[in-house]
Amino acid sequence: MAVSTVRAILLQPDDDVAAVLETVAAHGTIAVTLGASGKTVGELAVCQDIPFGHKVAVRDIVKGKPVHRYGFPIGIATIDIKQGEHVHSHNVRSMLSPGSRQSKSPTLRPAQWVHELVKSSLQAVGTSAESAQAMADAITEAHLRGVETHGLRRLRPYIARIRSGGVDGNSRPQVTTRNALISIDGRNGIGHHVATCAAKAASNAARQFGISIVLVRNSNHFGFAGYYATLIAASKQLGIVTSNGQVCVAPEGAKKPLLSNNPLAIAAPLPSPDRFLELDLATSVTSRANIVEAAGSGALLPPGWAQDADGNPTRSPGAALEGSLQAFGGSKGFALLVALEALTGVLCGGAFADHVSSKETALDAPEGTAHTMIAIDLEALRADSYSDRLEELVERLLALPRNAAAGAIRYPGERRWKLRSERLRAGIPLSDAELTDAVHLAKEFGIATSV
Repeated sequence: MAVSTVRAILLQPDDDVAAVLETVAAHGTIAVTLGASGKTVGELAVCQDIPFGHKVAVRDIVKGKPVHRYGFPIGIATIDIKQGEHVHSHNVRSMLSPGSRQSKSPTLRPAQWVHELVKSSLQAVGTSAESAQAMADAITEAHLRGVETHGLRRLRPYIARIRSGGVDGNSRPQVTTRNALISIDGRNGIGHHVATCAAKAASNAARQFGISIVLVRNSNHFGFAGYYATLIAASKQLGIVTSNGQVCVAPEGAKKPLLSNNPLAIAAPLPSPDRFLELDLATSVTSRANIVEAAGSGALLPPGWAQDADGNPTRSPGAALEGSLQAFGGSKGFALLVALEALTGVLCGGAFADHVSSKETALDAPEGTAHTMIAIDLEALRADSYSDRLEELVERLLALPRNAAAGAIRYPGERRWKLRSERLRAGIPLSDAELTDAVHLAKEFGIATSV
């Protein structure tokens, strides 16, 4: 039998696992390379079939001991794991599983504490002040609005990509203006910085022309789309934002994914301060982060969330991670997803569909993400009554009669902005894992911070 040799990336020298860059069969040989250097640091034979993007043990791991990736524990071994074995939910309990996050009451930290920790950590690895500020703003807002999937838990992977050379922390976006049409080459910069520049450019142009569109290429993951839509809306404008990203969604029955779960965000100002209509949704039924959490906790997925590598519906998180997510709303949702890709990657002239690189398995490769932003200026259009009319729509929505068993009716963004107000006053709740990882990361860079 021929022996195959594939590459696996070890993110930090002391990590226990490396991610394979191709599916490898049992008894195949893996060449382990360190980060962006591409330097081979060892070879090992695998004991089992390991799917593309999954982790392989580069050394023996004893039951009950932490499993390290990015130089920090990502889980606990539930059985003894031998070198060359597949490391996944069958032998590791995630440290970010729902059970572990709820093991005790969360710790409250002021928004400024989160902001300074993120900003200082980024500057410690040499990012520009503007890029560090933009990411710190976006990550802090994610926690304030209850979008924890885009908060501190992403900081270490973001920094790993910057340190590997996959993201240029000092890049400045290149802006080309043609009246109300603006093109931005992100030049592989930090996605939050590129997207913040795009939102500001869209708002400024809309103020002049009444409406504007900004097309961004060569960017990276930018966090949650609603943040940028509300940046635009804060200037008394209507903001529309969408983006492509890492491939994870396939049409029903397909054996491999083709598209990301492209988010769509629409935001508009309401009359009172710090209140916005904020629609922000991914076009998959659920996020990949929820699949990973289910894998860590051993839970089954609800029907209709995912399919396996053969295109069959599955409730197994492991099979879903090897396969694909499904679009919300069936074929109609997938049609919307295709249209959003036409509006982003295809229109922006950047990477589209499965040309976008994986930020997880191709650590040292630019993602090539595309974003599209549209701003409509309400004052330039003399739509002074827009916010009042929007408030009337909201009031009529909330006043609808409902049966006794129904939950409260909410308008898009209501929960997020109430939560933001509460957390600005009382503090941001952080799980044990989030707080520990963030503090350890800061200490690695010599940043003093309280626990």
